Formats: sequence, structure tokens, C-alpha cells
Amino acid sequence: MAKLEAHNAILLAENNLQSILLKESIEQKVNLNIRLISPERLSIKSLQNQGLDLVIIDFPIMSKQYIERYQEIRDDVASNVHEVLLNTPDDFPHSEMLKWQYLVGIFYTSDTLEKLVAGFNCILQGEMWMSRKLIYKYIRFYRDRQCAKTSPNYLKLTKREQQIIKLLGDGASNTQIADTLYVSENTVKAHLHNTFKKIKVKNRLQALIWVKNNIATSEFVQ
Repeated sequence: MAKLEAHNAILLAENNLQSILLKESIEQKVNLNIRLISPERLSIKSLQNQGLDLVIIDFPIMSKQYIERYQEIRDDVASNVHEVLLNTPDDFPHSEMLKWQYLVGIFYTSDTLEKLVAGFNCILQGEMWMSRKLIYKYIRFYRDRQCAKTSPNYLKLTKREQQIIKLLGDGASNTQIADTLYVSENTVKAHLHNTFKKIKVKNRLQALIWVKNNIATSEFVQ
């Protein structure tokens, strides 16, 4: 029987013996080729490699600076490249998930290699690997829009900016927004840049929270 083609992943982690052993242990038990890259050496080219399926992130080493740089680069990467977090604390808050728009798996510091293997096999089959409690909180954050009345600040945006910020609020990537509105990704980026300045936010996480607190549910069903 022909061997299944291996999936490809990047492991964002410190280039040390522990990371190398983890990489090799996963590769031995999961149909996955992993390239180890330290966060400071991450580039757009490394994330745009054809055939890339997963970005595996060693959560404890991702400083605020590294996360911001990753998110900037990530905006130019295809939406079918998913994210997995490793070594997250057991009390990992659902609000942290909002920083990782393409998240499909979360593994904790207490997880065994066997649990990692089981989780990665599920992820490679198109499933998510997270606790039910965490998924429930994540979904509720997006569905429980508490804003009953739209903010005047939203009404000051242009029609196109309103369309784009609502799509972003529903979790769409730049590519998906561009496809929906039949514009280029560069146009989307330009509109987002202007919109972020107008609503006084600095990143997508802050923009998601702004949408939740400033755009009424009725605006999403028009």
C-alpha cells in the first residue's frame, strides 16, 4: 500500500536540544515533516512555503514582540495554514485564543507525548484539539454580542470600511475579506490600516473586541 504523503509544519521554538527532541519524537509517530525555526528568524518566506499545513508554536517563548511580528507576517499567509499551541498553561484563558485566528489545537505543559500524538493525528484529519470548555467559551465570545446599539464611531466609517470591519469581526482573514468583496488583499490592508486609526486600535485582537462592543447584532444580519 502506498505511503500517505506527509504533512508539513513549522515549529516556532528555541533552537535547543529539548525542541529538537520534541520535533523528532513527533515526526517518528505522526505523518508530519517539521522544520524548526526560532521566533527571531521567522520570515514571510518561511510561512509562504508551498505545502505548509501547520505552524506549531511553543507558547511560553512567544513574547509580546514575537507575537506582534508573527501576526504581521501571518496576514500574508493562506488561511488554510493552521496554528497549534504547545506548552500552554493549564489555566490558559479563552481570551488568549483571540490572538491566534487560525487556531486548531492547544496542548498543555502537562500533556504526555502520547496525548500530543493523538491530538496531532486528529488535527491532520481536519478536526480540532481543544477542551470542550475552552471551545464553548471561545464560541460564546463571538456569539454573545452585548452591544444593543451601534456606536456613532462605526457610522463615521465609510461603507467599505464598515463592510471590512464586520467581516473581520466574524473572523475572516484578509484573503477571505478580499474574496468576499472582490478586491485585492492590498486594498483590504489599506482599508484596515485606515479603519484601525479611526477606531483607535492597534491590532486584530483589539479590533475584534471593538466590533463586539460597538456594532449591534442587527448590523450583521442586514
